[in-house]
Amino acid sequence: MIPIPQISYANSVMFIVFLFSISFIGFLRAYYWKHTKLILLAPFQYRYASQYLRQDNAFTERVNWLTFFILLINFSLLIYINPIITEYLNGYIYVLLFLLTFYTLKFLLLNFLGRLLFIEEITRLTIFYSFLSDKALSIIITPLVLILYFFSYNLDVLILSVILFLAICFVILKLYWIWKVGTNSFGLPSIYIFLYLCILEIYPFVLITKGFFY
Repeated sequence: MIPIPQISYANSVMFIVFLFSISFIGFLRAYYWKHTKLILLAPFQYRYASQYLRQDNAFTERVNWLTFFILLINFSLLIYINPIITEYLNGYIYVLLFLLTFYTLKFLLLNFLGRLLFIEEITRLTIFYSFLSDKALSIIITPLVLILYFFSYNLDVLILSVILFLAICFVILKLYWIWKVGTNSFGLPSIYIFLYLCILEIYPFVLITKGFFY
């Protein structure tokens, strides 16, 4: 596996974009740290996820939006640094729109299936766990994205390897919790959960990862 070499995109636009991510994280740390800490811990233990869901209110709604914005910015910066992927998505705004479209379609599809099959509660939990791991990962990799763009030494191979390792860990945790909650708590057929995980979780991850590693 040969990581794609970094192309220097450390310009004023990328700096401003990254400042938004840092600002959102700072805002979460200052005003919503209690809820943010639950999001960071929830992928590892069910009780933190349950506690966060029980606190469903205006504060958690703000945290959900802020963490989603961080997810969009950090993941789009990570994708944009790869020239092979951006060859088909010419410009950062297109990468951002592509990522936004993917998560929007995923959200709408899950809601549609939930209403169609009258399983709104399961849909709510599926959406929560599906986005939860991505949000936690996007916050954790913030310093690594900073190093990729603005560090003077070339540490691309090391940083991308660390990000890949973290991403695999969080994907495994996501798959585990969705499978466990779906089968144990709601008794869903394993084949349905397996198809969902393959189509909307595993395949997009493998597709994006393939752009960095061969």
